[in-house]
Amino acid sequence: MISGQKRPQDLNYSEIMSLKSSARDRVVDAVYASNSYNLERAAARVKSAWRGNSASIARPQRFAAMGC
Repeated sequence: MISGQKRPQDLNYSEIMSLKSSARDRVVDAVYASNSYNLERAAARVKSAWRGNSASIARPQRFAAMGC
C-alpha cells in the first residue's frame, strides 16, 4: 500500500496507477495459482451470466422457498 495510508482523495495520478497495477498483478497471480477445475467453473458462470441464462447461476434461496 501507499506509505502513510493516504485517503483516495489525496492520491496523485501515479499513486492511483501504481495501486491499480499492483491490484491487477494480484488478480493475475491468483488466476495462475488456481487449478483448472475452478477456472472452468468460474468461466461457465461468467458465460451463463453473459448469455442471460439465470437458471444455471447458483443463487441463494430463502428458507420459505426451500420447504423448511
